[in-house]
Amino acid sequence: MALSSVTDRVDKAIMSKSAAFLAADRDLSSAHPMGDQFITKATELNLATDQHIYFSSMAFAGDQMNIAVIKAVSPTYPLRGQLFVTTDLSTNNKIEKHGPKTGEAWLTKRLFYALNLDPAALKNMSSTLKVDVGELTLQVTGVIDAEPDAPFEVFSSGTRIIMNIEDVPATKVIQPGSRISYVNLFAGDEADLSDFDVWIKDKLKENQRFRNVKEGASNITASLERAESFLMLAGVLGVLLAATAVAVATKLYSQRHLDSIAIVKTLGASLNQVKVIYLFQLVLIAVSSVAIGIIFGAIMQQGAVSAMAAYLPDELPSIGLKPVIMAMITGLVCAFMFSIPSLLKLFSVPPLRVLRRNLGDDIATSISARILMALTTILLVWIYSQNIQITLIIGVAGIILVVLILVFTRLMLYFSRKIGNSVGGSAVKIALASLKRRVKENAAQMIGFTLAIMLILILYSLENSIIQEWQEQLPEGTPNHFVINIAQHELDDVKQELSNQGLEPEQYYPIIRGRLTHINDEKLVQKKQEETGSKLRDGSETENNTQQAQAATESIPKSQNNGSGEQTENEESEQKQRNGIGRELNLTFSDEMAKNNVLLSGEWMPEGKGPQVSVEEGVAERMQIKLGDNLTFLIGAREVSAQVTSIREVDWNSFQPNFFMIFSHDVLSDFPATFITSFYLPTEKKLWLNDLLHDYPTLSVIDVEAMLNQIQQTIAQVAVAIRIVLIVVVFAATLVLLAQVQSSLDERRRETVIFRTLGAKGSLIQSAIIIEFLSLGAIAGIIAATVADFSLFLLQWRIFEMSWSLHWELWLIGPAIGAGFVATVGALSTRSLMKMSPNELIRHLS
Repeated sequence: MALSSVTDRVDKAIMSKSAAFLAADRDLSSAHPMGDQFITKATELNLATDQHIYFSSMAFAGDQMNIAVIKAVSPTYPLRGQLFVTTDLSTNNKIEKHGPKTGEAWLTKRLFYALNLDPAALKNMSSTLKVDVGELTLQVTGVIDAEPDAPFEVFSSGTRIIMNIEDVPATKVIQPGSRISYVNLFAGDEADLSDFDVWIKDKLKENQRFRNVKEGASNITASLERAESFLMLAGVLGVLLAATAVAVATKLYSQRHLDSIAIVKTLGASLNQVKVIYLFQLVLIAVSSVAIGIIFGAIMQQGAVSAMAAYLPDELPSIGLKPVIMAMITGLVCAFMFSIPSLLKLFSVPPLRVLRRNLGDDIATSISARILMALTTILLVWIYSQNIQITLIIGVAGIILVVLILVFTRLMLYFSRKIGNSVGGSAVKIALASLKRRVKENAAQMIGFTLAIMLILILYSLENSIIQEWQEQLPEGTPNHFVINIAQHELDDVKQELSNQGLEPEQYYPIIRGRLTHINDEKLVQKKQEETGSKLRDGSETENNTQQAQAATESIPKSQNNGSGEQTENEESEQKQRNGIGRELNLTFSDEMAKNNVLLSGEWMPEGKGPQVSVEEGVAERMQIKLGDNLTFLIGAREVSAQVTSIREVDWNSFQPNFFMIFSHDVLSDFPATFITSFYLPTEKKLWLNDLLHDYPTLSVIDVEAMLNQIQQTIAQVAVAIRIVLIVVVFAATLVLLAQVQSSLDERRRETVIFRTLGAKGSLIQSAIIIEFLSLGAIAGIIAATVADFSLFLLQWRIFEMSWSLHWELWLIGPAIGAGFVATVGALSTRSLMKMSPNELIRHLS
């Protein structure tokens, strides 16, 4: 309960905060009007709604004009996040606003300066400050300072106007055939949104797109998915620990009722009576335990959240039903599925056990019961995660863990015999004899020991290694601003302006648009990508080379038949040809490889090779491009060709310009180009950007600081959530280890009686017990480190999409923690036996 509630609350808080980049919790977009049915249904479900229209138009201010993307919004905009507008470009003062009033317009800084508008007139709110859109004249009442759903596309135009949606008809810009994007936005409680998600699923048409913040609403999608995976994994580990705890408790319950059932049967109770008694007890215990666990878990998570409130989101959502339901499901399912197999065997205990105490002792080693427990655990993992990959990873890790335990158990049995014969009468010999005598029980105990230690090691690595690696992907000084559309004749001046501010960008990249037409002598089939109506709302009619564009190239159109079941000759010919990317790419040239690129094969721009191109690995794989291939591009009316001399891996999550194709200098240097660069700008220097745009109105500056901050906050909050989970897991693992030791306490009490009766000192027996538990703990630690490192490899590779490295520290920490932890718990649990005299032990045993 504590684990799932903490991770669930942090996950919801992160998603709620990140919804600001969508300006809503959900959005629905189309290139065609969508009618009122979606807004009407959303209103019925108590959802807040907003409507947007995006279109391109010329904006006029006196004798100045510029192309702009018009964003027409409702007065309720934004539903999530904050919209800030400024009227004084000489200060950092800004005002939080909702949508503009009718007759008003807000402009981006680039458009404001491009239209040569007067900042003093804006400050004085002069009525002469106007802009014309179509046939409508609008009063400019502000400049957009921060827009929650602003496009982060590096190659977008940056010239936008926000106006009231009721003013759109008066512009008379929208005509039949106009390129328009219609967007509906929705926000509300998660339960209402879920109902809306279900309702809208069957209502969507092919030209409509419905999204939430995790489905490409912004460039933080990858970080949100990774954060959700971390939190989901932490919760899954909690489920595993709960299952282990219930399994251990079930074993203890079964062991301690063997004699009771034998006595009840001896007194004449029928089998049905025994079943009713113990099944009723099981139900009562399970329900009571779940209720107490939910209350205790709620108190524990509240305490943990309060202790780390400074590192968590300001407004954490309240505990939802999911953690409570998961706690109930986990507790009840584990209680019944782990108990019933043992109880069924327990019911068959013969009355003769009253005289022969060894009858029925093998009840806890039932193979069928273990298989049922394993399947139940895997089912719970899948129910909780709803992720088949995580479920398979947990399943594979479990199989490896069991196999290793069986192997080590055999080795332990073998070496205990070999070493025991060569050791004199000492604590070591007693410990080895105990290991050999209890080999089956030790194997069962080691499963619990190993699982508990493995969960601690995985969480430790998540917090101290994997999350740290994630944080290092966004180091201090990560670029938070992009400058684009730098004309070639302004490049030196812009460089000097940045240098005067102490800014030294890594590189200035030239941008040339071109289309891949041939691979070697093979002509590619050029097919346009399907229009979804979302390009205009992103602030551009061209796609950027971020992950969104990368994903777009993965969808390779297939040939359609002519409707008669037979293909035409042209279609058959096209099927034999490779499909092109379907759009123009942003091309560049550079003598140096970017720091966030990794060379996978080939050589970077070797001398004497002539025209060269380096290809991003995803495009190379999809287009079946190999080293040595000759690629032909159409740039304007000219064709250029270059040989593939290297294939690169690109970090699409970095805040740097990235490219599918990078050419050698001799291929593109004579083409006209604009330039792009990125840099880190401290907050106190942001006013300088206004001067830069005033002096160079054709530039576009994209501020990604808000997105960068949100990603860094997400990482920090996930780290804190993992830390809370680790603390709870350590506490719970201690209880599991304690319960495991308790399961063998009765037998150890009998052995202690024998040893003490034969004259053995308490210190000798205590030393033997410590050595035995040290051995079990060390072996469990080695197995836990092995399985944990293998699990982390699969998780980093398949779930987190991060590079894997050997976590060598686990191989030191695992055995050390295992030996120390298990030995300490074992010694403390059995210490009371050493304080008793033989007579007291015998009476206690009776």
